Amino acid sequence: MALPISWRTKPGSVRPGRMVCAVAGLAILAASAGTAGASTGGGTGPFTSSAMRRFLASRHGNITAAVEDLTTGQEFVYRPGVREETASIIKASILATLLHRVQREGRWLTASERATARGMIEASDNDDATRLWNEDDGSEGVGGFLRAAGLTQTTFAGPGLWGLTRTTPTDQIRLLRTLALPNRLLGPSARSYEVGLMSHVIPMDYWGVSGGIPDGVPVALKNGWLPQPRIAWQINSIGEVRGGGELYLIAIMTNGNPTEGYGIRTISGISQIIWRELAPIIV
Repeated sequence: MALPISWRTKPGSVRPGRMVCAVAGLAILAASAGTAGASTGGGTGPFTSSAMRRFLASRHGNITAAVEDLTTGQEFVYRPGVREETASIIKASILATLLHRVQREGRWLTASERATARGMIEASDNDDATRLWNEDDGSEGVGGFLRAAGLTQTTFAGPGLWGLTRTTPTDQIRLLRTLALPNRLLGPSARSYEVGLMSHVIPMDYWGVSGGIPDGVPVALKNGWLPQPRIAWQINSIGEVRGGGELYLIAIMTNGNPTEGYGIRTISGISQIIWRELAPIIV
């Protein structure tokens, strides 16, 4: 069955010979496909490649993803509008909110805040996340920052339930833009600080959107994993890939994974194909 194709390209940003597509949902999720950008013609892209089609057809569970190629300004989405629970990828939003607040206050992070932020991002410590979530004024503070950053598809659960926040890969790309590109919310020091922590996660957590990326290519990432009583494992990964002449933002969210390892392998496989499709040939 052919997949309907649509894509969005920022004006004046197309690199000759590189057209990246946004792929709308499968037929069973046709309702969500209506949230994709308007179709403007033919094209190719990672989610329409034969390798990606074969891989996705071989995997169980639910998958949604988005990628923005910052070298061309092109963005493509697989199953747009599908919301998943964040698990620990929300920690990137928690830290960005804190950095925005201290920037407004005209100060830098305290030693305690720096230690807590490092534990939350590099080691994915949940107690550290709860401390900073509370310091951010919970969903009110984090939600205010995310709305200012342009996130429109993210909703929060009950008090303190930061890991059950629901979001879309497209919204996560919007968050990653605030870390990768100059903007009014986060200055260069704040952006560099968070990306630096995401670039130094502990080895056992270095998986997901780093899958298939060659050694020496920097990847800044935050992963999330959560066992779910009714839908098995929620496994997510977001990040920035910079190197080999390429710079792109990527967010992949999955649920219904029978094991944690299965979900990790799904995301790593998608990441590997996206790298092959996007990265230019280096002579």
